[in-house]
Amino acid sequence: MPPEDIGRWYSDSYYGRENVRFNPCFEALTRLFRRRRARVLSGRAARGPVLDVGCGRGIMLDALRRLGYEAHGQELNVNAAWHARRALGLDVATGDFFAAALEPGYYQAVIFWHSLEHFPDPAAALARARALLRPGGVLAVAVPNFDSLQARLFGRHWFHLDLPRHYFHFGTRSLQALLARHGFRVVRTDHFCLEQNPFGWLQSLYNAAGFPANLLYDLLKAPSARAGTARAHRVAGALTVISVLPLLVLALLLTILDAALRQGGTVELYAVKEKRA
Repeated sequence: MPPEDIGRWYSDSYYGRENVRFNPCFEALTRLFRRRRARVLSGRAARGPVLDVGCGRGIMLDALRRLGYEAHGQELNVNAAWHARRALGLDVATGDFFAAALEPGYYQAVIFWHSLEHFPDPAAALARARALLRPGGVLAVAVPNFDSLQARLFGRHWFHLDLPRHYFHFGTRSLQALLARHGFRVVRTDHFCLEQNPFGWLQSLYNAAGFPANLLYDLLKAPSARAGTARAHRVAGALTVISVLPLLVLALLLTILDAALRQGGTVELYAVKEKRA
């Protein structure tokens, strides 16, 4: 899909009213997980300016600010940046990442947390990230893992495909190779992610079983962010609620298994900008 047409897939309901996407319980979990991400990154990147590309509501960016970083964000549009700007008071630019007025060699860390796959040219995005980083700066990337057990087992029913918003799907090896070509040395690769991977198993299981697409995901959202799937399929929604707890136990066990096999449904990489030979 041409970049000029992709905007219609990011409607107001995609972000939710005031960027609240989930029910209160899952909102609390989301904040907990994203603060943990900030702590992990703080163990890798020296204090200084950081840039979160696709920062969303800015929860991780706010946590980094509290840890002593100079926090900057980049988002697709003003709807996506509303909470980060208005509620948290973060410095978030909107619009084209490639056209943004960002200072080369300024940042200690650049973050693409489930945003790199949304770029029509991820190689160019990584090249720009490298130019923005200081020598020895850290690149943090998380993406759906196309080499994962989930992806291979569920195919078109895999929750993390998210077409057409995702232009690319990376495997761990292909992403590592792409980072190496752009002058990054990978220092950590994680396949265990409680925020993403158990839910990837759960929703993909329901999708493959013939339930309406991403019904559980719709059930967990705040009313303003729902696609209407749950309202249109009440019986299937009730069956989903009844069965979700035993299936969650299975999903957690499968998450442990795919992490042990280094084939997690999502993968997180930390890489360092190296000097060119």
